[in-house]
Amino acid sequence: MVAIVLIILTISQLICFYFIILLNTKVSKFKDLEKRQDQLIREMDDALTLYLVEIKEENDRFIKELTKVKQTELKNNEINESTLAKMEKVEEKEPSQKSSVDNANQQPAVETKTYIPKMKVENAYKKQKAMTVKQKDSQDFQKEVENQGENNKSSLPDFEQKVLNLHQEGKTIDEIAKITQKGKTEIELLIKFHA
Repeated sequence: MVAIVLIILTISQLICFYFIILLNTKVSKFKDLEKRQDQLIREMDDALTLYLVEIKEENDRFIKELTKVKQTELKNNEINESTLAKMEKVEEKEPSQKSSVDNANQQPAVETKTYIPKMKVENAYKKQKAMTVKQKDSQDFQKEVENQGENNKSSLPDFEQKVLNLHQEGKTIDEIAKITQKGKTEIELLIKFHA
């Protein structure tokens, strides 16, 4: 009897060890999965942070370029204003010098030309050119519409007259359709309409 109990105990211990080993392998698999997921999460975080850093650097670079462009525009405006002011001063000095020379020679004073910035002149020229192009386009369009309307009015009665003349001559609807290269039903309707 003791032998049977010992055999049952050893068999039960072997079964317990087997289940313990199975559970241990499952737990280790779950731990490996957790490690992989943690690693993937870290990689995704790193990728996102790297992407965000790149976007931030691009935004900073873009902002710097915009500020540079604004500064150059401001400098250009200041330079234009200073050149305008210098030109005006020169123009003011020239008439006074000319007037003193003119008084000496007693000749009439010569008028100086006013300085207009090139940008303003170019903008005004472009606007005027665009307006003339628009006006020409609208006039051409109106002329085309009028011409088409006149052509439709003049061609429609000619076609109708031709169909009616052919019908009066005794031609059949099929023959009239072949001659005018129109559909039979169109010819029939036209004849019925004018009958």
